[in-house]
Amino acid sequence: MSKLVRRLIVLYVDRDNDVGERLGVPTPIIGRNNVLKVATEYILRYPDDSDANAMFGAIQLYDTLISTFGSENVEIAVVTGTSSEDVTADMKILNEVDRILQVFDADGFIVVSDGPSDEVVVPLIQSRRPVVSVRRIVVKQTRGFEEFAVLARYYIGKLFSEPRYRRYALGVPGALLLIYGVFYSVWPYIPSIVRTMIIASITILLGVSFMIYGFNFHENILRFLRMYEATFFISALSIFFVIIYSLSTYYMLHQTIPLWGGPLNVFDLMGLVIGAIFTVNAIEVYIKFRVRPFGRIAADVLLTIFLLLVASDLAGYMLGKVGTYALLTDLAIYTVVGLITLITLGILRNKYGKAKGGGKPGSKGVGIR
Repeated sequence: MSKLVRRLIVLYVDRDNDVGERLGVPTPIIGRNNVLKVATEYILRYPDDSDANAMFGAIQLYDTLISTFGSENVEIAVVTGTSSEDVTADMKILNEVDRILQVFDADGFIVVSDGPSDEVVVPLIQSRRPVVSVRRIVVKQTRGFEEFAVLARYYIGKLFSEPRYRRYALGVPGALLLIYGVFYSVWPYIPSIVRTMIIASITILLGVSFMIYGFNFHENILRFLRMYEATFFISALSIFFVIIYSLSTYYMLHQTIPLWGGPLNVFDLMGLVIGAIFTVNAIEVYIKFRVRPFGRIAADVLLTIFLLLVASDLAGYMLGKVGTYALLTDLAIYTVVGLITLITLGILRNKYGKAKGGGKPGSKGVGIR
């Protein structure tokens, strides 16, 4: 390492700015004497805080390094963020790192922290100089019951006193208790069928929510929502109506959902829902990205017609409810419609081609999707 990195900065990171706000000292703090003075003053005021121990740990590491690299090649500094611990805090830390490098131009950093929340800024620091090591100072506690009680009281008090934690400690349980109280008061007067629907809906909603968040599907949903707001709204609304139709048919009318025949069967409902979603998506793509969505329209026509015309008769044929002649007639009609759709799509693609710019906003021409 000495061949590659000759000048080092031992950098203590206090992202939530406890040191700066509690002592009122400006940051960055550069130099062993200055850091020692601040650490001593901080631990005298707040002996139970881990920031002071971490600063003393940084000083100890600095004293060890100067024996290897020399005092002229090693420096120590403290940088702080803000109490919000957001982008503002990260930008403040980055600005202070730049100011330190103006005073002492180093080849790399050794980052010292007292927890993982401070170490999230390591990629930012690496944008200025390499981070050759990360040291976390962990304060050791005796495992007695009294020490545990003191720590528990401290963290419980912090949980109920700070607004960012109080919303979870009091707000969420309070909302759940309110909902429980309302349901408990009106539950005896709700019909049993409606009770079943409520319990099933809540169970499905929680199961879907946990599954989406557990498998990180929420990131894809948020990305899709940012790109296609109208399509997402229509999709959610369509799924809601499908659920309402299914539950009302099964529970309210006490009859099975029709698989073929009847005024509206499952395949007809799926065809209408998919047709609505694809149509809205095609319109949204054209309005937002100035792209002619011929491919989406063709897929919309083929899939919707299949569900409306063929799927129900195909299921009926497999169950012995629809004859061969009726099924073949529907397949022939669908084949003709599909060929016309594909031929039309090919003609439109050959006529308009694919515009330069890929249909992105601000690009010249109109692309095709």
